[in-house]
Amino acid sequence: MKVGVIIPARNALPYLAEMVGSIRRQTHPVHTYIAEDRSDDGTYEWLRQNPDCWSGLHRNKKRLGWAGSLNAAAKLALADGCDAVFTASADDKLHPKCIARCVATLDAGGLDFVIPYARQFGAADHVQASLPDAILDDFAVWPPLIDKALIRRATWQAVRGYSPKATLPGSYGCAEDWEFWIKVWKVGLSKYAVIEQPLYFVRVHPGQLSNDRGEHHAATVALFRKLHPDLPWTEASGQWPPRHRTTRRAA
Repeated sequence: MKVGVIIPARNALPYLAEMVGSIRRQTHPVHTYIAEDRSDDGTYEWLRQNPDCWSGLHRNKKRLGWAGSLNAAAKLALADGCDAVFTASADDKLHPKCIARCVATLDAGGLDFVIPYARQFGAADHVQASLPDAILDDFAVWPPLIDKALIRRATWQAVRGYSPKATLPGSYGCAEDWEFWIKVWKVGLSKYAVIEQPLYFVRVHPGQLSNDRGEHHAATVALFRKLHPDLPWTEASGQWPPRHRTTRRAA
Protein backbone atom coordinates (compact mmCIF):
# COMPACT_ATOMS: atom_id res chain seq x y z
CA MET A 1 0.00 0.00 0.00
CA LYS A 2 1.37 3.40 -0.98
CA VAL A 3 0.81 5.81 1.91
CA GLY A 4 1.13 9.56 1.87
CA VAL A 5 1.51 11.58 5.04
CA ILE A 6 -0.25 14.88 4.30
CA ILE A 7 0.90 17.94 6.21
CA PRO A 8 -0.32 21.54 6.32
CA ALA A 9 2.60 23.78 7.27
CA ARG A 10 2.58 27.39 8.39
CA ASN A 11 5.37 28.96 10.46
CA ALA A 12 6.57 25.48 11.40
CA LEU A 13 10.31 26.04 11.01
CA PRO A 14 11.18 25.07 14.62
CA TYR A 15 9.43 21.70 14.28
CA LEU A 16 9.60 20.50 10.68
CA ALA A 17 12.91 18.69 10.89
CA GLU A 18 11.69 16.60 13.83
CA MET A 19 8.42 15.74 12.09
CA VAL A 20 10.12 14.82 8.82
CA GLY A 21 12.70 12.79 10.72
CA SER A 22 9.95 10.76 12.38
CA ILE A 23 8.42 10.05 8.95
CA ARG A 24 11.76 8.87 7.61
CA ARG A 25 12.04 6.40 10.48
CA GLN A 26 8.76 4.67 9.64
CA THR A 27 9.04 0.91 9.27
CA HIS A 28 6.52 1.02 6.40
CA PRO A 29 7.54 2.96 3.27
CA VAL A 30 5.85 6.34 3.27
CA HIS A 31 5.78 9.50 1.17
CA THR A 32 5.44 13.04 2.46
CA TYR A 33 3.26 15.74 0.88
CA ILE A 34 3.31 19.26 2.28
CA ALA A 35 1.10 22.27 1.58
CA GLU A 36 2.86 25.41 2.78
CA ASP A 37 0.43 28.11 3.89
CA ARG A 38 2.24 31.41 3.26
CA SER A 39 4.64 31.23 6.20
CA ASP A 40 6.72 34.25 7.18
CA ASP A 41 9.31 32.46 9.33
CA GLY A 42 11.35 30.76 6.60
CA THR A 43 9.36 27.50 6.49
CA TYR A 44 8.92 27.55 2.73
CA GLU A 45 12.54 28.46 2.10
CA TRP A 46 13.71 25.59 4.34
CA LEU A 47 11.49 23.15 2.47
CA ARG A 48 12.83 24.33 -0.89
CA GLN A 49 16.38 23.84 0.40
CA ASN A 50 15.59 20.31 1.61
CA PRO A 51 13.78 18.56 -1.26
CA ASP A 52 14.72 15.17 0.14
CA CYS A 53 12.20 15.82 2.94
CA TRP A 54 9.12 15.62 0.73
CA SER A 55 7.65 13.77 -2.23
CA GLY A 56 5.41 16.70 -3.10
CA LEU A 57 5.38 20.37 -2.09
CA HIS A 58 2.74 22.99 -2.83
CA ARG A 59 2.69 26.61 -1.74
CA ASN A 60 -0.76 28.14 -1.45
CA LYS A 61 -1.30 31.28 -3.51
CA LYS A 62 -3.02 32.79 -0.49
CA ARG A 63 -3.41 31.66 3.09
CA LEU A 64 -5.98 28.84 3.19
CA GLY A 65 -5.75 27.74 6.79
CA TRP A 66 -5.50 24.24 8.20
CA ALA A 67 -8.32 22.53 6.30
CA GLY A 68 -7.59 24.09 2.93
CA SER A 69 -3.91 23.25 3.25
CA LEU A 70 -4.68 19.68 4.27
CA ASN A 71 -6.82 19.31 1.15
CA ALA A 72 -4.01 20.73 -0.99
CA ALA A 73 -1.53 18.22 0.45
CA ALA A 74 -4.01 15.38 -0.10
CA LYS A 75 -4.42 16.44 -3.73
CA LEU A 76 -0.68 15.98 -4.20
CA ALA A 77 -0.75 12.55 -2.58
CA LEU A 78 -3.71 11.25 -4.56
CA ALA A 79 -2.29 12.57 -7.84
CA ASP A 80 0.90 10.65 -7.02
CA GLY A 81 -1.04 7.39 -6.70
CA CYS A 82 -1.29 7.01 -2.93
CA ASP A 83 -3.75 4.34 -1.77
CA ALA A 84 -4.28 6.03 1.59
CA VAL A 85 -3.40 9.29 3.32
CA PHE A 86 -2.42 9.88 6.91
CA THR A 87 -3.46 13.29 8.25
CA ALA A 88 -0.72 14.99 10.25
CA SER A 89 0.54 18.37 11.45
CA ALA A 90 3.94 19.95 10.88
CA ASP A 91 4.66 20.47 14.59
CA ASP A 92 4.01 16.87 15.68
CA LYS A 93 5.81 13.52 15.24
CA LEU A 94 5.05 9.84 14.61
CA HIS A 95 5.99 6.65 16.42
CA PRO A 96 8.29 4.61 14.11
CA LYS A 97 5.62 1.92 13.74
CA CYS A 98 2.67 4.30 13.32
CA ILE A 99 2.10 3.79 9.61
CA ALA A 100 2.93 0.07 9.64
CA ARG A 101 0.43 -0.63 12.43
CA CYS A 102 -2.26 1.46 10.76
CA VAL A 103 -1.73 -0.18 7.35
CA ALA A 104 -1.85 -3.69 8.82
CA THR A 105 -5.08 -2.89 10.65
CA LEU A 106 -6.64 -1.20 7.62
CA ASP A 107 -5.89 -4.13 5.33
CA ALA A 108 -6.72 -6.90 7.78
CA GLY A 109 -10.26 -5.68 8.28
CA GLY A 110 -10.97 -4.17 4.88
CA LEU A 111 -11.64 -0.90 6.70
CA ASP A 112 -12.37 2.62 5.51
CA PHE A 113 -9.96 4.25 7.98
CA VAL A 114 -7.91 3.60 11.11
CA ILE A 115 -7.23 5.91 14.04
CA PRO A 116 -4.43 5.40 16.55
CA TYR A 117 -4.38 6.94 19.99
CA ALA A 118 -2.30 10.11 20.19
CA ARG A 119 -0.25 11.43 23.10
CA GLN A 120 0.34 15.08 23.80
CA PHE A 121 3.80 16.30 24.69
CA GLY A 122 5.34 19.67 25.44
CA ALA A 123 3.12 21.95 27.49
CA ALA A 124 0.65 19.13 28.24
CA ASP A 125 0.73 15.38 28.72
CA HIS A 126 -2.50 13.54 27.92
CA VAL A 127 -3.57 10.63 25.76
CA GLN A 128 -6.10 11.50 23.07
CA ALA A 129 -8.42 8.57 22.54
CA SER A 130 -11.15 7.89 19.97
CA LEU A 131 -14.29 5.86 20.58
CA PRO A 132 -14.08 2.43 18.93
CA ASP A 133 -17.84 2.20 18.35
CA ALA A 134 -19.02 5.68 17.38
CA ILE A 135 -22.35 6.17 15.64
CA LEU A 136 -23.58 9.22 13.75
CA ASP A 137 -25.65 10.53 16.66
CA ASP A 138 -22.50 10.75 18.78
CA PHE A 139 -21.29 13.60 16.61
CA ALA A 140 -24.18 15.79 17.74
CA VAL A 141 -22.68 15.66 21.23
CA TRP A 142 -18.95 16.01 20.65
CA PRO A 143 -16.44 14.71 18.07
CA PRO A 144 -15.76 11.17 19.33
CA LEU A 145 -12.76 10.74 17.01
CA ILE A 146 -9.50 12.65 16.83
CA ASP A 147 -8.26 14.06 13.54
CA LYS A 148 -5.10 11.97 13.06
CA ALA A 149 -5.97 8.90 10.96
CA LEU A 150 -4.99 6.69 8.04
CA ILE A 151 -7.79 7.19 5.53
CA ARG A 152 -8.32 5.05 2.48
CA ARG A 153 -8.23 6.87 -0.86
CA ALA A 154 -11.86 6.02 -1.68
CA THR A 155 -13.04 7.36 1.68
CA TRP A 156 -11.25 10.68 1.27
CA GLN A 157 -12.50 11.09 -2.28
CA ALA A 158 -16.08 10.18 -1.41
CA VAL A 159 -16.39 13.18 0.91
CA ARG A 160 -13.98 15.38 -1.07
CA GLY A 161 -11.76 15.96 1.92
CA TYR A 162 -12.39 18.71 4.42
CA SER A 163 -15.21 21.10 3.58
CA PRO A 164 -14.46 24.84 3.27
CA LYS A 165 -18.01 25.41 4.53
CA ALA A 166 -16.91 24.06 7.92
CA THR A 167 -14.34 26.82 8.47
CA LEU A 168 -15.68 29.72 10.47
CA PRO A 169 -15.41 33.10 8.74
CA GLY A 170 -12.37 34.94 10.03
CA SER A 171 -10.62 31.81 11.27
CA TYR A 172 -7.92 29.67 9.69
CA GLY A 173 -8.99 26.38 11.21
CA CYS A 174 -11.10 25.33 14.13
CA ALA A 175 -12.91 21.98 14.14
CA GLU A 176 -13.24 20.97 10.49
CA ASP A 177 -12.30 17.41 11.42
CA TRP A 178 -15.56 17.16 13.40
CA GLU A 179 -17.58 17.97 10.28
CA PHE A 180 -15.36 15.73 8.13
CA TRP A 181 -16.25 12.67 10.22
CA ILE A 182 -19.95 13.53 10.04
CA LYS A 183 -19.69 13.45 6.23
CA VAL A 184 -17.84 10.13 6.36
CA TRP A 185 -20.66 8.56 8.38
CA LYS A 186 -23.30 9.99 6.07
CA VAL A 187 -21.78 8.39 2.97
CA GLY A 188 -21.64 5.04 4.75
CA LEU A 189 -17.85 4.65 4.90
CA SER A 190 -17.59 4.32 8.66
CA LYS A 191 -16.04 0.88 8.95
CA TYR A 192 -13.04 1.64 11.13
CA ALA A 193 -10.80 0.55 13.97
CA VAL A 194 -9.07 2.34 16.81
CA ILE A 195 -5.53 1.32 17.75
CA GLU A 196 -5.41 1.73 21.50
CA GLN A 197 -1.75 2.67 21.62
CA PRO A 198 -0.31 6.17 21.21
CA LEU A 199 1.36 6.07 17.80
CA TYR A 200 1.07 9.78 17.07
CA PHE A 201 2.50 12.55 19.23
CA VAL A 202 0.83 15.96 19.40
CA ARG A 203 3.07 18.86 20.39
CA VAL A 204 1.36 21.35 22.70
CA HIS A 205 2.81 24.85 22.44
CA PRO A 206 1.57 28.45 22.67
CA GLY A 207 1.52 29.17 18.95
CA GLN A 208 -0.59 26.28 17.70
CA LEU A 209 -3.81 26.92 15.80
CA SER A 210 -5.93 24.66 18.01
CA ASN A 211 -5.56 27.11 20.90
CA ASP A 212 -8.33 29.15 19.27
CA ARG A 213 -10.89 26.32 19.35
CA GLY A 214 -12.30 27.31 22.72
CA GLU A 215 -12.86 30.89 21.57
CA HIS A 216 -14.80 29.70 18.51
CA HIS A 217 -16.57 26.75 20.10
CA ALA A 218 -20.10 28.16 20.36
CA ALA A 219 -19.97 29.49 16.81
CA THR A 220 -18.63 26.13 15.60
CA VAL A 221 -21.55 24.24 17.11
CA ALA A 222 -24.00 26.75 15.61
CA LEU A 223 -22.41 26.36 12.17
CA PHE A 224 -22.49 22.57 12.27
CA ARG A 225 -26.14 22.63 13.33
CA LYS A 226 -26.87 24.55 10.12
CA LEU A 227 -24.74 22.26 7.95
CA HIS A 228 -26.25 19.09 9.42
CA PRO A 229 -29.74 19.91 10.74
CA ASP A 230 -30.70 16.22 10.56
CA LEU A 231 -28.47 15.33 13.51
CA PRO A 232 -30.08 15.22 16.98
CA TRP A 233 -28.49 18.41 18.27
CA THR A 234 -29.55 19.53 21.73
CA GLU A 235 -28.83 22.48 24.02
CA ALA A 236 -26.05 20.37 25.52
CA SER A 237 -24.38 19.71 22.18
CA GLY A 238 -20.73 20.60 22.29
CA GLN A 239 -20.45 20.26 26.04
CA TRP A 240 -17.94 17.76 27.42
CA PRO A 241 -19.67 14.34 27.22
CA PRO A 242 -19.38 11.48 29.73
CA ARG A 243 -17.17 9.50 27.30
CA HIS A 244 -14.81 12.26 26.26
CA ARG A 245 -12.09 11.87 23.69
CA THR A 246 -9.15 13.03 25.76
CA THR A 247 -8.06 11.20 28.89
CA ARG A 248 -5.22 11.93 31.27
CA ARG A 249 -2.35 9.52 31.06
CA ALA A 250 -2.24 7.06 33.93
CA ALA A 251 0.59 7.67 36.38
